Amino acid sequence: MSNKIYTFMFITILSALLLTACGGGKAPASSSGSTSSSASTANGTDTDGDGIPDSAEKVLGTDPNNADTDGDGQNDLDDPNPTMADNPIQESSTTQGFTISGLLVENNEDADGAGVPDHLEFKVANTGSADLTTFDIYYTITDKDTGDVQGYYRTLPGFTVKPGETKDIHFDNTDQPDHFSWNPNSAFFNDPNGLTVAVTLHAPGLAPQSGAVDKDPAGAEGGIE
Repeated sequence: MSNKIYTFMFITILSALLLTACGGGKAPASSSGSTSSSASTANGTDTDGDGIPDSAEKVLGTDPNNADTDGDGQNDLDDPNPTMADNPIQESSTTQGFTISGLLVENNEDADGAGVPDHLEFKVANTGSADLTTFDIYYTITDKDTGDVQGYYRTLPGFTVKPGETKDIHFDNTDQPDHFSWNPNSAFFNDPNGLTVAVTLHAPGLAPQSGAVDKDPAGAEGGIE
């Protein structure tokens, strides 16, 4: 068991005792990345109300804005591995209704040359005859040197692609349309080694589509078309 897990267990017990003493509670988990009401603990601000102070979330690598960092349905305080969800997408359909392409990471300029935060983005093309919505996604971040893996599941409310349309989807915490939140304390931001980000995108009744992109060490640009 890693030192990080021991640290998490210690902070979990400490936080639980503090919450009991202060009459605090935990916020419900969310797989879409939505935040819960902010709370205060003896150890400081707890933005997502999951029972773990924001300062501890940074140490643990969990998301201070999401009570269920990995999207597995467990509150972070109760989750023994809050940054590793199993892939819940179990789709038997082989019908092809969309494609994904152009995965990019660390793309620090948009099409107009303006600076943007480091993030993950890719294109979704609707190859069918009906609007596509109710997407969900599972993605992993793998350290190419150590083999350590983080896994996250998210629903993507509001993301719709019309027939014949291609849209970009982003993970960057900017709150813009078709931009979705992700863990700001994840390995993507804190691991200096080379990483592989693999995504599986799903829409109900259609075959999931997958892709992967490498993130170079030390913040270099990365991407594949």
